[in-house]
Amino acid sequence: MFVIKVDIPLLNFLKEKTNLSGRAIKQALEQGGCRVNGTLERFASTKLKKGDKVSFRLPKKTEVPSLTILRQEPTFTLFNKPSGIVTAAPPGHHLVHRLDKRTSGVLLMARTLPAKKALEAAFKKREVKKVYIALVKGIPRKTEGTIENTLVKKGAFQGQTLYGSARNGKLAITHWKVLKKQKGCSLIELHPETGRTHQLRVHMAEMGHPILGDLQYGRQVSFSPEIDRLCLYAYRLTFPHPQTGKKVQVTAPLPKGFKLLLDR
Repeated sequence: MFVIKVDIPLLNFLKEKTNLSGRAIKQALEQGGCRVNGTLERFASTKLKKGDKVSFRLPKKTEVPSLTILRQEPTFTLFNKPSGIVTAAPPGHHLVHRLDKRTSGVLLMARTLPAKKALEAAFKKREVKKVYIALVKGIPRKTEGTIENTLVKKGAFQGQTLYGSARNGKLAITHWKVLKKQKGCSLIELHPETGRTHQLRVHMAEMGHPILGDLQYGRQVSFSPEIDRLCLYAYRLTFPHPQTGKKVQVTAPLPKGFKLLLDR
């Protein structure tokens, strides 16, 4: 544990104290190796102030998480994407949609160009139905509802674009309902009708219940120490088969933390 004596950027401070390269430090931050005043910190550019308390450790070397196959056919593959990796197509696949780096769950990719075209058209026509599960801060007053507004770029935080509601933006619609209530948090089912960037994270934050572990839209909220990831999970995907048009539905197994909360 270090106590900061002068104002200094986190990256500069850790370089002085550890003699590690900037790249090694950033990797450690990504893997949850640093806390500032007891709160997980992932941004190397964070400004430390005199009196701040910093703990830092190099995480144990582990295998880099990778995509696992949930279902595969000649024209498409459905993967289970882990949190912490960027959405990228493996050999022989084409992207048709994306999940945020820290969002995990069902990810659909095409295996042929005709399938890519058909699936992209299905997304555009809103024929693809998505269900997400999120763990959010606090307990909503209602048990379900719909958020409908327009979203625009509103600035940046730690080098990442931030979105928010405003006039003349792009239409964003999210249906939600509470699945489970716990002390200080709720498990929410989310049905996005549109697919705007950061839509679910923005909608939950603006509703007053940011998703736990959201270091952008929930940065003003304190999270429990055990929250080491964005608690947003792409749980189910339903779409028309790119060749037959028949409905395909795939559900990914819930992460352990989510399942434990549901089973209580």
